[in-house]
Amino acid sequence: MTDVVTLERVLPASAAQVFAKITTPDQMVRWWGHADMTVPKHDLDFSRPGPWYAVMEQPDGTQLMVSGTVTEVDPPRFIAFTWGWHEGGPGGPRGTETNVTIEISAAGEDRATMILRHFDLGTDDARAGHARGWLAIFDKLERGLA
Repeated sequence: MTDVVTLERVLPASAAQVFAKITTPDQMVRWWGHADMTVPKHDLDFSRPGPWYAVMEQPDGTQLMVSGTVTEVDPPRFIAFTWGWHEGGPGGPRGTETNVTIEISAAGEDRATMILRHFDLGTDDARAGHARGWLAIFDKLERGLA
């Protein structure tokens, strides 16, 4: 069993438009998190290397926090960053660090293929949970591009 989740989606926008949507803070906050989550606190600037974080809030008020470092940016085709959940939400200790890459390529006129790989997940439950989460995010992102 591999410790990587790989997801691929063809999106209804150019590679440059997709890259802008997934790297610009005011755009990222619109699609980050599951469909029913909000992101009340964040530093989601993936347009440059450096730290990032997001506090996501579920409808019942439960908050989750994830953070990391953007390690590589190659517009409009590639982003790499680290990822770690904070146990118990904001203020909690940061858990195991994992790694994420996103590749974007043209897929015809006004379409782009986005491939996300989330590495170092370790367990079947972690892989399944992250796959569900990223699929929900992909759906939200795609709706925002349509």
